[in-house]
Amino acid sequence: MTPFNLEAWDSGKLIVNSAFAELLRRHGWQSFDSIWARSADAAIAKNLRTDRVTLRFTLDDCGTERSFYIKRHVRSSWKEYVKPLLRLTWPILGARNEWNAILDFHSVGLPTMTPVAFGKAGTDSFLITEGLEDCTKVSELITNEEAALDMPEAVRSRLIDQIASLARTMHGAGLHHQDFYLGHLLLSNSDDTRLYIIDLGRVQKHRQLSRRWIIKDLAQLNFSATTLLPAERLRFLRHYLGRSLQSSDRTLIDRIKSKTASIGRHSRKNRL
Repeated sequence: MTPFNLEAWDSGKLIVNSAFAELLRRHGWQSFDSIWARSADAAIAKNLRTDRVTLRFTLDDCGTERSFYIKRHVRSSWKEYVKPLLRLTWPILGARNEWNAILDFHSVGLPTMTPVAFGKAGTDSFLITEGLEDCTKVSELITNEEAALDMPEAVRSRLIDQIASLARTMHGAGLHHQDFYLGHLLLSNSDDTRLYIIDLGRVQKHRQLSRRWIIKDLAQLNFSATTLLPAERLRFLRHYLGRSLQSSDRTLIDRIKSKTASIGRHSRKNRL
């Protein structure tokens, strides 16, 4: 069950989190078309694909500027349909999957973006979330050697445990991220115990998560954690599993290492 009260506007083309309903009405953002038109000139935050762009904008809330992000999706090219099918997976296109994933994450207590609105009309769709400000990507804290050296050991250990706990909760709920790199984890600068998981566009939910998807997520984390020491990687696994490591875990470790190497080869080949 979603922890948010949701409202359907514009004949169902727009779903709005009730907590933001008054703010959106006050600014005239009450229909799919009005939001699509008014957000078009916002500042680009991320633009890696022709069919998807993330923009940042602010709205005045009784004298306070509040930041938001809108991820706009348009019709995808045929390649975006074919590539997943060749891998025997179904294409994940449009904003609806990420909207549902955000609701799923909140429903099991996983900290992520706050949903504001979802809209869909024809082949166009969008997702609006409240901005997560004053945060740092965990990749900048872990993979940057200078930042890693400056981080106290206790803080670093706690961060590893936090990430492991989030991964365990996510997988226990049947959710897998598919882009579970440290760059998609944000740590609050004002509360270093507050960690957020973002970029949920490819998240999938299963009644029972297969070992294949668990290994993929854990290998993506392992690949992106370039400065972690072997002892720290084992610490992560112990916390993720919730117990001491056993000889039977060797297969899991080997499969994570193998998938990590595969991700590395793919990244080098495609210069990612």
